[in-house]
Amino acid sequence: MSQQPMKFRLPNVTAKQLLHFVVAAESGKLAEAGRTLRMAPSAISHSIDQLEATLGVQLCVRHKAKGLVLTSSGEAALTVARNLLTDLNDFETLFGSEGYSNSGRIIVGCSTPIAPKMLPTTHSDFALKFPNATVAFLEEHHAVLQEQLLQGRLDLAFMYDIDLDHRLERIPLMTMTPRVLLPVDHPLAGPDTPAVLSLEMVADEPFVIFGGTPMYERYLKLFAAEGITPNIAYTCRSMATLRSFVGRGTNLGLQFENYGLAMSVDGLEVVAKPLAAGAEQSVSICIALPRDSKPSVLSREWIVSAREMFGGGAEAADAHV
Repeated sequence: MSQQPMKFRLPNVTAKQLLHFVVAAESGKLAEAGRTLRMAPSAISHSIDQLEATLGVQLCVRHKAKGLVLTSSGEAALTVARNLLTDLNDFETLFGSEGYSNSGRIIVGCSTPIAPKMLPTTHSDFALKFPNATVAFLEEHHAVLQEQLLQGRLDLAFMYDIDLDHRLERIPLMTMTPRVLLPVDHPLAGPDTPAVLSLEMVADEPFVIFGGTPMYERYLKLFAAEGITPNIAYTCRSMATLRSFVGRGTNLGLQFENYGLAMSVDGLEVVAKPLAAGAEQSVSICIALPRDSKPSVLSREWIVSAREMFGGGAEAADAHV
């Protein structure tokens, strides 16, 4: 009886070499990679040298001034190395000594204004299924999150589906429509006033709006759609600050995010009313993740939890991962 040839062979490349290469490539400097891995930079450099020798190709060029720069082969190898490490981590997560141990780590980003709604709600469901998993969060603005995703520093992120880089995959979650925020004593805030407002009804009043890209531009589009030049008294970087200005009665506000709050942080009542043309100016929230990187088991399960909490359910999540 002839012996079947082996389908696999023992690879010469080690997981440690792949890890050293990925961390160094993402850091851009051996010194920073050394701090991350708690190793001497020279040891990381030697590990990468061994990896290059095994593969027979140069993956990076090391400059004292510019740091570590990937070659074209290195750029391609980085994606494959990340995916291989993801598979190895998934293998340990699924088949560790305690069986389905639910352990592992993911890093989740979120656009700052939507973080209070998206992160705790999703984590509450995720933590029930994966109590031993470690989740780290990064609340940041749109451009920073995109950069961190493309550099491999985040596994995924909750983001506005506006002007996203083509290298990012989008998984839709929900749609938000704009609302006008009024102080409780405003003439249009009472129970006998219109339930839905137009910007024309408050065109002459001073507004405070969120000043971060891309939402600032989206708020300006609301005014432009009605042919109104807005009277913007202030911009701010915090929705809590915006609501406090409105609560004090000095300004009106605009908000896509529906927090379900009747008060500002200093205990003053704020009334939110939808805009009449809001449906045509809606904004979508999505999960963004790199197209060329394989999501880990925990990342896929985080997406399932998010879809279950905000619409679409597990089946819709599975269709995207």
